[in-house]
Amino acid sequence: MEGIIPCSANSLPLTPITFLERAAAVFADRISLVYGNVRFTWGETLQRCTKFASALVHLGISRGDVVAVLAPNVPATYELHFAVPMAGAILCTLNMRHDAAMISTLLGHSEAKIIVVDHQYLHIVKAAIEIMSKMTGAEELPRIVIVQEFDHPSSNINGFDSASDDLEYESLLNTGTLDFEIRRPIDEWDPISLNYTSGTTSRPKGVIYSHRGTYLNTLSTILLNDMSSMPVYLWTVPMFHCNGWSMTWGVAAQGGTNICQRNVNAKEIFANISLHKVTHMGGAPTVLNMIVNAPITEQKPLPGKVTVMTGGAPPPSNILYKMRELGFLIVHCYGLTETCGVATFCQWKPEWDSLPDDKQAKLKSRQGMQHIGVEGLDIKNPITMESVPADGKTMGEVMIRGNTVMSGYLKDLKATEEAFNGGWFRSGDLGVRHPDGYIELKDRSKDIIISGGENISTIEVESVLFNHPSVLEAAIVGRPDDHWGETPCAFVNLKDGSNATQEEIIEFCRDKLPHYMAPKTVVFKSDLPKSSTGKIQKLILKEEAKRSAAVYGDRISLVYGRVQYTWRDTLERCTRLASALVRTGIARGDVCDSFEQVAALVPNIPAMYELHFAVPMAGAVLCSLNTRHDAAMVSTLLSHSEAKIIVVDYQLEHIVTGAINTMSERKEKLPRVVIIQEYDQPPSHIDRPGSALEFESFLASGELDFEIRRPRDEWDPIALNYTSGTTSRPKGVIYSHRGAYLNALSAVLLNDMCSLPVYLWTVPMFHCNGWCLTWGVAAQSGTNICQRNVTAKEIFDNISLHKVTHMGGAPTVSNMIINAPISEQKPLPRQVTMMSGGAPPPSHVLYKLKALGFRIVHSYGLTETYGPGTVCSWKPEWDSLPQDKQAKLNSRQGLQHIGLEAVDIKDPVTMKSVPADGKTMGEVMLRGNTVMSGYLKDLKATQEAFNGGWFRSGDLGVKHPDGYIELKDRSKDIIISGGENISTIEVESVLFSHPSVLDAAVVGRPDDHWGETPCAFLKLKDGCSATEEEIIKFCREHLPHYMAPRSVVFRELPKTSTGKTQKFILKKEAKAMGSLPKRVSKL
Repeated sequence: MEGIIPCSANSLPLTPITFLERAAAVFADRISLVYGNVRFTWGETLQRCTKFASALVHLGISRGDVVAVLAPNVPATYELHFAVPMAGAILCTLNMRHDAAMISTLLGHSEAKIIVVDHQYLHIVKAAIEIMSKMTGAEELPRIVIVQEFDHPSSNINGFDSASDDLEYESLLNTGTLDFEIRRPIDEWDPISLNYTSGTTSRPKGVIYSHRGTYLNTLSTILLNDMSSMPVYLWTVPMFHCNGWSMTWGVAAQGGTNICQRNVNAKEIFANISLHKVTHMGGAPTVLNMIVNAPITEQKPLPGKVTVMTGGAPPPSNILYKMRELGFLIVHCYGLTETCGVATFCQWKPEWDSLPDDKQAKLKSRQGMQHIGVEGLDIKNPITMESVPADGKTMGEVMIRGNTVMSGYLKDLKATEEAFNGGWFRSGDLGVRHPDGYIELKDRSKDIIISGGENISTIEVESVLFNHPSVLEAAIVGRPDDHWGETPCAFVNLKDGSNATQEEIIEFCRDKLPHYMAPKTVVFKSDLPKSSTGKIQKLILKEEAKRSAAVYGDRISLVYGRVQYTWRDTLERCTRLASALVRTGIARGDVCDSFEQVAALVPNIPAMYELHFAVPMAGAVLCSLNTRHDAAMVSTLLSHSEAKIIVVDYQLEHIVTGAINTMSERKEKLPRVVIIQEYDQPPSHIDRPGSALEFESFLASGELDFEIRRPRDEWDPIALNYTSGTTSRPKGVIYSHRGAYLNALSAVLLNDMCSLPVYLWTVPMFHCNGWCLTWGVAAQSGTNICQRNVTAKEIFDNISLHKVTHMGGAPTVSNMIINAPISEQKPLPRQVTMMSGGAPPPSHVLYKLKALGFRIVHSYGLTETYGPGTVCSWKPEWDSLPQDKQAKLNSRQGLQHIGLEAVDIKDPVTMKSVPADGKTMGEVMLRGNTVMSGYLKDLKATQEAFNGGWFRSGDLGVKHPDGYIELKDRSKDIIISGGENISTIEVESVLFSHPSVLDAAVVGRPDDHWGETPCAFLKLKDGCSATEEEIIKFCREHLPHYMAPRSVVFRELPKTSTGKTQKFILKKEAKAMGSLPKRVSKL
């Protein structure tokens, strides 16, 4: 597709390093980490990580070298997750339960150059080094860096020898420099970490994670945890286990606070939750067990709901029930070291709320469906690779595919090829798929017990054992049997003060299971062998036994008046529509220039939403057109895009007819027309010209078994959006699948959009694909409330009726809401988060919206940045400020969202950043993966936009001392009067505060003396009046006199359909007015 330029403005390697940089920019003074009496802010954490990365490089660490760590959940372990990759190296986190022999093996296999070790584990590392020294030369041994406790000087470390080559962590950190240039990955597939499998097999393997995989898995884990901004995360998951299930990076991404604790016990867990108001934590079922069985004296009431992500073995239903009673919300996940940790989760469905507790718990203990970062999850026959029936009975192997699956096993090509055989990652776990699509684990393939030809799921037997009132822990393994081959053997750890006999345990199981599944022998042990991640090491128990003998299918996806669809309906309709498009000749582009366009001129109705999925599913590019365009403009855009099909709403059919006629006169190739009727109208009621098709009939002609045409490359185009018309020459902006995916997730996160939102469509879906929330609402399995017309009455009615949680809109929508007649307003059933974009909303508008119950998320972006690119992240310290000050702060454009690499204010000539003084003006520039691929067929404009390696927005702004940016004007809209730069935005902000003004726009009017002067165009509120003299006087009282308008015109303001004022029309009108008389001009 001509016009695409991959460059540093729009193509940067994905890396979690950016999460820390953004946290330090947005949340610099917020506490990042707490460990006993130790506190660090995000600004300090970035500084410490930068210095340690610098120190590593000074020690000789090169790109691709391995730095190992053997340490508990202390600050140093957290910092290493950023510092090591910032040095261009690979972090290898080691299991603290390993002995010296295993540590020596892993250090040798990984070829670690440095081992960072906590002082309590120094003796293990010393012993491991001693073993290595007998097998290799001293020059190949890793250098030791010792982490002391923060209140202990290095001389007090047991085993520390100041005369040796050993280094002390804090001292080494302090040798680093803050001006160190971070070594970003050259390629996002570069390795970031090396994790050895947890020890449930006898031969651990080194699992390689990429920057790309960890970035995507981190965002996915945040979303499945419903983790809003600024969480408080308690570290009960070992950071060495899959990098803390990606939450080492995730907490930084959300600007949260890490509560570190060296030891995990019930008393510390409850104490930390109470003291720090913890919002999230994680842990294997052993941690849950520890919590529910804690003595009453150690338990404390929770200050708020605590979300607990649990993984490993499925938690027994009685544990889930007890955790809920204590106030914990359980998110049950499943994954492996090879999937960057979490890969699936059991998404709760509201209809389960009315079920009995035991049924709820049983449903929740399933492994569910894949998270947003995993492409596919299936239960397959491992030989034929066919999917098993979704009957909840037929067993197969759990297989996973997607970008969050490991890159491979270090130095083990054979094992990597075996794991990926058939194009899926073979987990080795056995499971079933239920009719609702959710999977449920039955066992590890190596743990299944085959007794007399019957497959016995050890998980099912263990679940029964956990329900016994005396059982604390249980594990089932196969015991050799001369008659049956093997029989179930139970290893049981009883609760303190409880007792039970083998006979009682066996009888209890026989009462609840088929007799062949009940244990034949029971071994009582005071402690079952576990890995440090809480997994029971069944290989040890086996040896002992041997010696002794999709998700939301039925949830409403879309509401439009009386029309409702479920997500299952929506997938089926989109699949059929994609099939129908292909049948009409829509082809997938084999090269970039040959992707075919499907255009749409449609308001916010179901068909428009469906096209956002159906068109890319057909391998084509969606070109959504502004519904305010006239026939001449539509004909121009259809020609420029070379659209093969145009889908049009029946109310706009006359525009397309006019456009087609114009194209026909130019003898151009004409697109096929598909007309959408209103949903309660039969097709015959539409007057269809020529060969036009009717949408529903067209959709019905498609096949459900259509094979979706997925992109061959994530840089393939997914959408074409024309600039909104604030300039006289719209340009075709190309979006990629990659950019749309990342911006959709970023938009979800910046809106704090938890799972199952209800989104009201007040943003036109044609505008930057609804700010990417067409895809974002699907990512969160939400409900789309569509409305053809946007009026205050419909907004309030829909919010009240559907309990809307989120919406969006330009300031004109905000204005419409606050100025709605009292008779149309309704009390909000809950707080509604509203993302506002376009022109900066005046502070008084923000204040009034807040008073009505709306929470405003002020974002800024352009068509070229997929919509929202920055967000004004709220800071808790602003809560105590006066309302007008709060509103003024919230009207700034803030900082980049999580998907954008950077935003800056630069001198457009020198490309130097302007001072962060809130005064010096420069151009807003952005760079990152959510910047457009380029302008269609306009290489020159693309090169100009990306000149200097940044996207040049054309907007002028300042950077404040806190790093937040604030727009001052469009570069083309700035008024230069007598050598002074006048920000039209500032003048408009004052005008909006006038009690009679509903809408305002300021442009430059030619002036013989000053060059140009401000001219205000105003629309007054109904029933209000004001004169030109009153307006000018009001402005002169609130602004420097040279900034006040010299002329005022009262009229309706011309708008794009996104609510932007079309200033080029007003500029022409002001120009036609000519210069003011000299006497007036010199006032």
